[in-house]
Amino acid sequence: MKRFFSLILLFITCATANSQVILENDIIEDIVKNEREYFDQITEIYKNDDPMLRTDDIALVYYGQAFKPEYRPGKDENEKALKKLYDEKKNTEVYNVAKRILEYNPVSLNALFSIYIASRELGKSEEECASYLKKYQSIIDMICSYGDGKSSESALRIITPDDQDYIIYGKLQIEDVISQRLDTETLCNIITVKPSDRFEGRCVYFDLSLFLSQAERE
Repeated sequence: MKRFFSLILLFITCATANSQVILENDIIEDIVKNEREYFDQITEIYKNDDPMLRTDDIALVYYGQAFKPEYRPGKDENEKALKKLYDEKKNTEVYNVAKRILEYNPVSLNALFSIYIASRELGKSEEECASYLKKYQSIIDMICSYGDGKSSESALRIITPDDQDYIIYGKLQIEDVISQRLDTETLCNIITVKPSDRFEGRCVYFDLSLFLSQAERE
């Protein structure tokens, strides 16, 4: 998959780290469970690529997925099928499965990245391709705006481990991942890497607390 990230690197610009005040998990959970109409409205605005969408709106839609009853990290059969189809370069099937995923999980980076590539290969309209890319970019920008990944205090918070690759290989242009381990105290996945021009540190920290807490409910 790494070879395709070069197609979209020029489109991704990350906001200054720590420039936003991240929404707390309990606040997001309360909105999703007790103000579902509002959450759904913001989700529709996100889906429609509204230019007035704010970073905290994107954060609500992204992190809010973890509090939906249908959230099944690592156990989604469509996501599993998508990865296999993508590796096999079956663009039509990739497009159809990714479309299906985005109906119930509009922030799936796997689906957004795969459908963007498939759409280009299938000759879909520039407007449609741009929409997938914009959503993909906005999510990565949002995640990066809340932290720089250089410590547990400024870890990049994600809702599924799958999203790590899109930041490591895509945004940070890291070529070599040496090892990784989960810190059970901070619930951060600490990935040891060879520094790149875009990331000078030797460890990238990803906050997996949302993923791990929700996985426990299964």
